[in-house]
Amino acid sequence: MNREFKCTNTGIIIKLQGVRGSNMEIIFLIGGALFLAYAGMLMLYYNIHSKEKKNRPQKLIGKGVMSHRRGVYEKAYAYFKIAYEYSEKNHDYYNMAEALYHIGLVCQEQNDVENARYFFEEAYQIYYENEEEGGIDKTQLSLNSLG
Repeated sequence: MNREFKCTNTGIIIKLQGVRGSNMEIIFLIGGALFLAYAGMLMLYYNIHSKEKKNRPQKLIGKGVMSHRRGVYEKAYAYFKIAYEYSEKNHDYYNMAEALYHIGLVCQEQNDVENARYFFEEAYQIYYENEEEGGIDKTQLSLNSLG
């Protein structure tokens, strides 16, 4: 027995060839197949989305560094601030500290010593708590350069 079913929402056509059984059994069979396909698509979407979120702070920090190098400090600050917020939401302490460190560099470049010191100290604290030696060293150097 050959049967054909079309899902009105997705337009997917399912052709059943040589399937015997009641209409209810066939409906359960098709429903199960559609459920598995939908669940697989959801898992794929969330897997990609979570990877994108993990990479997002690094990309934002990279864009902030480029803006900082070009002297576009407001834009650099905005990138670092957004990177910090994403990192904080995901408990990504390394990128939180990186964003704070770079905000400190932007403040230092604009001769805002008080705010630069504040952001360097905040970054230092996170690096220290997470035993990030490279971050500790560069932040300490930046603090020392403020005088």
